[in-house]
Amino acid sequence: MGEQPDLKEHLINLLNALTNLSPSRNLISQFILLLPKDLTTIEYSYPEFNEPEAQKILNLLGIKFNEQVIRDSGSFAEALYKHEHKLFDWFDEEAVRIEVAKVLDMSLDSVPNPYKEWAKKVLTKFAEMPNGNKILRFLKMFVERESFKVDRRGYSRGAYPPDWQPFLDRVKKELQLNPAELEEILRLTVKVSGQSEPITHEHHSYTGGGSRTVTWLEHSEYHLDLVVSREWQEVGWPGRYDYDYWVRHRRTIRELLEEVEI
Repeated sequence: MGEQPDLKEHLINLLNALTNLSPSRNLISQFILLLPKDLTTIEYSYPEFNEPEAQKILNLLGIKFNEQVIRDSGSFAEALYKHEHKLFDWFDEEAVRIEVAKVLDMSLDSVPNPYKEWAKKVLTKFAEMPNGNKILRFLKMFVERESFKVDRRGYSRGAYPPDWQPFLDRVKKELQLNPAELEEILRLTVKVSGQSEPITHEHHSYTGGGSRTVTWLEHSEYHLDLVVSREWQEVGWPGRYDYDYWVRHRRTIRELLEEVEI
């Protein structure tokens, strides 16, 4: 029998391998995550991938170049795309990083956080945009909240009313945004229409009716992915309905906003 393997060393190797797949450290991973939809954008943003040899590599991974650039269903590129989001969520849990630090006998600061690395790059990019100050100020206002009620129906008078639109109205007033500017900020930071990823779909039955709950991860343009949306609907009378946003990664974004000049 050989020597017992050092599992801590293997864990370190595993964490390093996972971290090196993150979009802040790997250009191919970044391309697969952001996936520019047309060749013109690729030519401007990713000139490295304009060469035929580079596109052969991407084709091998499951990126298809047609009228639109897509991740092929069931491909490695699609699997990596999903893995990147799970990697972000797992490492950004402080409880996870605390346990990793204990197991490996290292400081908490030494445990990688791929989401924080990526978010820092994104916030730095926002700061360089013409309306960067407004984007960062919006984010500061947004992550102060744990959740928003976007829509609510079927409740009696006096029920807690939706507060998402009042929040947006306050944002527009305080940041002096026109509708187009607000729409762009929401696309960059909160959600892109049509880019929701289903997480759970639950049905509960009880005497006289039941309920349905569906949750989605909302992808934003640069995949800060700060929102999980939840739709709850009562089946039967009185047919109450709620649609909420739950804010994610609040601690990390707040810390990074202190580092990026607003």
